[in-house]
Amino acid sequence: MHDVRPVAIVTDSATAIPESLIEKYRISIVPYWVQMGDRSLVDGVDLTPGEFFQRVRADASLAVSTSVPSPEVFLAAYQKAAAWAQGVVSIHLAGEQSATCQVARLAATSSPVPVRVVDTQTTAMAEGFIVLEAAKAAAAGATFDEVVALAESLAPHVEVLALLENVGYAIRGGRLASAARMVGSFLRIQPIVRVAENKVSIVGQVRRRAKGLELLFERVTGRSGENPTHLAVHFADDEQEGRSFLDRLQARLNCVETFLVQVPVALGVHAGPGSIGVAYYVEGGMLSPESGALRSLSRLQEQAKGLLENVNLGIGAKKNED
Repeated sequence: MHDVRPVAIVTDSATAIPESLIEKYRISIVPYWVQMGDRSLVDGVDLTPGEFFQRVRADASLAVSTSVPSPEVFLAAYQKAAAWAQGVVSIHLAGEQSATCQVARLAATSSPVPVRVVDTQTTAMAEGFIVLEAAKAAAAGATFDEVVALAESLAPHVEVLALLENVGYAIRGGRLASAARMVGSFLRIQPIVRVAENKVSIVGQVRRRAKGLELLFERVTGRSGENPTHLAVHFADDEQEGRSFLDRLQARLNCVETFLVQVPVALGVHAGPGSIGVAYYVEGGMLSPESGALRSLSRLQEQAKGLLENVNLGIGAKKNED
């Protein structure tokens, strides 16, 4: 077979990589299952992001969830890649937030060619940027080990930040810590959520949308600094807001490439309508450290948790007295 390459790249549908780049770099996408009410749909096949957000916006009570693809689906992707590649680098979303990497590793044991699973520790186009860099290296003739090493080295340089319209979808999906759930429930906040280092955490919380967008902007520009930055803005159901935010970031940052893409369905289940996210990959060094204000926010969250726990204890004690 004259067109055999050293490495094929496989990833999941949470990346939201534009279709043109998927085709250009011959990237294989393993789709998630999406449950909407009593219907099971294949992400990107039976359901687009636009359709998803339209439905959940129309019916906020609609039960939605995601399921990891089966080992058989991953294996089919590896078998297909084996027809033209000597090995597969399978790159996926945060392993501690999903069973995706675990299932991919299980499927890899039956693959006809070697498979290495890489945990990006994040998701969306932050995951996608790692996939793209690996795919570019593979297309340029890098070896299997070189592509794996590159993909694994990029995790400290990427992250996702997202402003959510409310915490409801994240709570239902189990993607926020208990303290964050309590703070969000009591204060009716719009949280800014970070996905990186295999953690989902709240790094900001506001009552007004405009303030949330400002904090999101400050966070991204502060973390990227003057370094060359690969940038993607994800919008749920307000493309104009996403475009305006991308334009503003482009004017401030040293952008290598930029994308405006809709929040993928696999993440929209947890982010909900009205969400806007920024995924970025910063070249030339680690992400800039967090500001003192952001570090103090986590302390405030812990204080809020303690306050709420004390209130609950007081209620319990009162009931016992009665």
